[in-house]
Amino acid sequence: MALGLTGLLLAGPTMLAGSIGTAWASPAGSSSTSLDGVQAEIDQASAELDTQARQAAQTAEQFNAERIRLAAAEQAAAAAAGRVVRADRVVRTAADRHRGLAVSAGRAGGFNELSLLFSGDLQHALDRVGAVNALATRQRNSDTVLRLARRDLTEARQDADAALADKKEIVADLGRRKQELEASADTQRRLLDRLQARYAELKRQALAQAEAARRARQAAAAAAAAALARQAQEAQSRYQKAVGIATTAGQAFAATPIAAAPAQPALGSGGAPVAVQEAYAQLGKPYVWGADGPGTFDCSGLSQWVWRKAGVALSHYTGSQWNEGKRVSRAELIPGDLVFFNPDLDHVGIYVGGDQMIDAPHTGEVVRVENIWPSFQGGVRPGA
Repeated sequence: MALGLTGLLLAGPTMLAGSIGTAWASPAGSSSTSLDGVQAEIDQASAELDTQARQAAQTAEQFNAERIRLAAAEQAAAAAAGRVVRADRVVRTAADRHRGLAVSAGRAGGFNELSLLFSGDLQHALDRVGAVNALATRQRNSDTVLRLARRDLTEARQDADAALADKKEIVADLGRRKQELEASADTQRRLLDRLQARYAELKRQALAQAEAARRARQAAAAAAAAALARQAQEAQSRYQKAVGIATTAGQAFAATPIAAAPAQPALGSGGAPVAVQEAYAQLGKPYVWGADGPGTFDCSGLSQWVWRKAGVALSHYTGSQWNEGKRVSRAELIPGDLVFFNPDLDHVGIYVGGDQMIDAPHTGEVVRVENIWPSFQGGVRPGA
């Protein structure tokens, strides 16, 4: 977000405020000072919003990564639990066999070969010795099997406990990240609301200054102040809308349970052209952390969605998507390629040509077409 959430918008009002001061030097203590003060408050709130959005984007992609880890941990825990069941079954079978052999040995009168040799008919005694020896061998083997089975069961239980502990730790991490994102959502909503209110005040100040300039027959200053008022009105409307989107998005995220990332197999085909077509079809849908469609998206959820429809399964995490295709330079980009931003690769968009992309930018915004950000890190061609 190197341009800032309000960078382009702020450029106009700041420039116009300067032109007003040049065209008409109002007396000390006039509305010009108040207007400059409001502009300073807007600049501060915008900077805070940029920082919050940047940090939230990083946390959101870490949240996505943890959901993938949770899916793997759940599979590992299920496999470990299955191994415990199988090992316990083996132990039970081995124990039953061991008890059966012990009973047989008891009926055979024990394993004292000398007592057998000196009792009764010699041939019969030798036969009994052979049978008893065979029984003793089977019981020794049974002892070994039971001991190994019990060891396997102990190891299986330890693995199951470790897998369950790992799963619980990931769930706890997800809970903490979710709380961070919910707190960030509240902060961003307050900042958006503050910006909306400050732009309303800026419009009021600019209109008052335009009227004062007209009365003083300062045409240039009046025109500049009127232009500033119009831009302030546009900004106020934009932030008013953003507050509503952010509120809805925050509520949607808060209602989302902590769960593993579901498997998302490819549903369609057609490659890059279909991906681009799908990206355009999602324009205007709100940004929500962790969302992967169909009504809301975060950045990696959007890229996963469009390429899933195009026949390529991607993970719902920018860090994974960075390695799920052929790496391409900026000069090699073609429509459909994924474009990644910021050193932490915490944002991704779908390139659509003309140095533009479709992306789900941040809280309070919707899926939109915008220029490739200056913090471009590289491109990836899924399926290549």
